[in-house]
Amino acid sequence: MRKIYISFLFITIITIFLSQSYLCLNGQSILFSNKKSNLRGQSARIWMEGKFTDWDSLSTLYSDTIGDQATGDLDFGELKIANDERFLFLYIEIGEELNIQNDNLISLYLDTDNNENTGIQINGIGADVKWDFGDRQGIFFIASNSYTIYHEHIGIVTAPTVSSNIFEIAIDRTSTPFGYNLFPENSFKIIFHDAGPGQDFLPNSGETISYDFDETPLEPITEISLQRAPDTDFRVLTYNVLVNSIFEPSLYETYDRILSAINPDIIGFQEIYDHTAQEVQALVESMLPSGPEEQWYCSLIYNDDVYAVSRFPILESHEINKSGAFLIDLSSQYDCQLLFIVAHLSSGNQNIERQLEIDELMAFIREAKEPGGVLELVENTPILISGDLNLVGYAQQLETLLTGEIVNPQFGPSFSPDWDGSDFGDLTPRQTELLMYYTWFSESSSYSPGRLDFMIYSDYVLASENSFVLFTPEMEADTLAAYGLFSDDVTNASDHLPVVSDFKVLDTSSAMDNSIPDNNTYVINYPNPFKPSEASRSPATTISFSIPENSKDAEIVIYNVKGHKIKKYSIFNNQSSIVWNGTDESGKPVSSGIYFYQLRSGDIEISKKMLLMK
Repeated sequence: MRKIYISFLFITIITIFLSQSYLCLNGQSILFSNKKSNLRGQSARIWMEGKFTDWDSLSTLYSDTIGDQATGDLDFGELKIANDERFLFLYIEIGEELNIQNDNLISLYLDTDNNENTGIQINGIGADVKWDFGDRQGIFFIASNSYTIYHEHIGIVTAPTVSSNIFEIAIDRTSTPFGYNLFPENSFKIIFHDAGPGQDFLPNSGETISYDFDETPLEPITEISLQRAPDTDFRVLTYNVLVNSIFEPSLYETYDRILSAINPDIIGFQEIYDHTAQEVQALVESMLPSGPEEQWYCSLIYNDDVYAVSRFPILESHEINKSGAFLIDLSSQYDCQLLFIVAHLSSGNQNIERQLEIDELMAFIREAKEPGGVLELVENTPILISGDLNLVGYAQQLETLLTGEIVNPQFGPSFSPDWDGSDFGDLTPRQTELLMYYTWFSESSSYSPGRLDFMIYSDYVLASENSFVLFTPEMEADTLAAYGLFSDDVTNASDHLPVVSDFKVLDTSSAMDNSIPDNNTYVINYPNPFKPSEASRSPATTISFSIPENSKDAEIVIYNVKGHKIKKYSIFNNQSSIVWNGTDESGKPVSSGIYFYQLRSGDIEISKKMLLMK
């Protein structure tokens, strides 16, 4: 009897082994079935900015066969899934660069009740939800009924808003379309299908994918304060106010609350038509009254709808196609000027027009940095591009704004836009109480929320100390009350959300000089760039410094290109260096990229840039 049992057990083990395949990923064995793939959920915070680095540490649920489409380039690749207490997150590789909200036949099927006999029968599941990305709508099946759904019914958000071959998708798992729970069970099955010529499926025909929600508690999302950062030189607001709605008497108090809560120093308005600069200045003054020795300045570009409003004098204004360039005198706060560009670029599918406008804008900046242009900037003058850029088409347009890569030859050569020969920074602020980055939201549009409003800046000479997107519907009641806001303020005012940043002008007098100056105060790091050593696999650079004796409250602060503080080191007596190993305050490794470090002590403040490579 014992021999029969052992033989049966042996045969069973062999049978299981032959019917399964194993993959070792990051030292962890993950079991994949040839017919069915189950993933016990992954609880994670996902930053919906369309940059994907937060997915790097998460397991792949399914890798679709490469080249299995019938024709074309649309070919599904890796699928990753995660969730937090509110959202389901999907990461999907599609093989072809496209805009996920336009011109495609990709559909998502979700079997949310795990019943193959309900909904749409497709590849072995019964899909209760079908979402057609290119049509920006879907179908919800429940209780023998079907309903047409739009983005607001399921809280769907996709990123990036520009074209890509990889997308991340968030769906609000707490949604209740038409009074029914979107996810009645703690698990679901999923299919992606391209209904176009390629006819690719993920998973392949005959296979199913199931995911279990992971309810493991996560660290709370850190709320971004509306308070001005203590080290800031000026606060900037960019705001598309939807066809003069700021002048609508019924919305006066709404805009008054919004502007008063933000209290900016510099504003870039878009979509103000047929109003003089004096009228806009007077309106802002009525909402944000000037104090002693204060006043508002305003300038407009007559052929467009862009206005600059500033607590600092506006010295010059220059018209660019769909943009205005304003030279602002910051000397009362910092001994320099600011080139403030307010843009409202062509919308929708006007990709050709938008690229022309961006090329002309970047050519203006290139010429302003050189002698002989209509505007000659002093070296290291901060540059800030802001506004409703309508980047809903080709990713190349954002690439041009960041890198200076000019596409249309009539606008001259490409160039490196920042003063140190590097790219501009993309601020990418998030909403104050959500890990969402969209700046446009409309329940009356078929388009789901997207990132249309930007701040792109010379991060060699500017640092963002605090930034946020103001989205009052997601703010806590006590926070709204503290700032005198109502939950529907920003959605009543406009379909664009206020985008805000506190900027600090950096001391760049020796920012790229790695030699030690003759005076008694300096800070340098070596190596730069730096990357992991082969032995430790832990990146490290030594930041060396010297400060005068008896300096008080000395510190080294490291922050990323978004202006978020990464780590702070207090400097003690006789200390001359610290070692940064590429981790944040919690010890978590940060991603590769540009970082700034700043030596602070009393009136001393020296900032420099370093590059972490992995």
